[in-house]
Amino acid sequence: MPLTKSLFSRLLIATLPLSLLLAATGVSAQNPWEDVKNPSKQSPESIGAYTNGCLSGAEQMPLRGDGFQLVRTGRDRHYGNPYLVKFLKDFSSSVEKNNLGRLQIGDMSMARGGPFSSGHTSHQMGLDADIWFSQDRRAAERPLSPWERDNIAAIPMADAKKHVLLEKNWDERIPGIVRLASEDPRVARIFVHPTVKRKMCDIAGSDNEWLRKVRPWWGHNYHFHVRLNCPPGDNSCKPQTKVKGDPCGGGLDWWFSDEFYAILNRPPSKEPEKPAEKPPMPAQCAQVLSAPAGESKR
Repeated sequence: MPLTKSLFSRLLIATLPLSLLLAATGVSAQNPWEDVKNPSKQSPESIGAYTNGCLSGAEQMPLRGDGFQLVRTGRDRHYGNPYLVKFLKDFSSSVEKNNLGRLQIGDMSMARGGPFSSGHTSHQMGLDADIWFSQDRRAAERPLSPWERDNIAAIPMADAKKHVLLEKNWDERIPGIVRLASEDPRVARIFVHPTVKRKMCDIAGSDNEWLRKVRPWWGHNYHFHVRLNCPPGDNSCKPQTKVKGDPCGGGLDWWFSDEFYAILNRPPSKEPEKPAEKPPMPAQCAQVLSAPAGESKR
């Protein structure tokens, strides 16, 4: 049998010393985490941290179900800890039952988690998912075709460059949808564009405790990012710290301060940025990367 590039990569991974294997798992043009297309045949476990970890025994999210439709499936980023898959199914079903529409679910994690070459620094251990603010009419009526799933357009709720909410695109269902996620005890954080958070705070008024977990962050103008707590009994997972303080004050104000606008409008540096030194991945991830493949179901 000819030694294909894929087979060679798997043989190399299986024989590398741990130190070299961990070095090889850094984000690069030859990212082995992106080359592995099936989950590991191991027990489900989220290992490490949201921005530096991996995922064993992942489950693939179905293309469509009660209240949801996957999008951008050609990116092959629709795997998660079964804990996340169960949450997304429960959450989407609740959205539909509350007459809030049908969600479009974007990136989750890769088949074994790990770092991406582009697009994310988190989403590494199967507990993060991006959900679009906008809802496509076709997806509410029928399953999308493979071409439609990869070419469907997301509608932004904010202009990221001007840092303003796009009121013409605002969907009145958004606060209700985000609140359903935020009030689920499995959820640790929800990241949104700062102008989206401020809009929801204005709508909520004093009934804003559910907005405590909803955090303003860079980007996130066309989707919200749901992050789960570590699954119960998952001792290899580094938990997210609890959110404290006023749900709609303090930290939110900074995103509209002179200091923030100075950063936003700072001209690009002519000097190339030195890449930040990445911490070593958890040693257990070497075993995940080289483990035999389990089944990938759809």
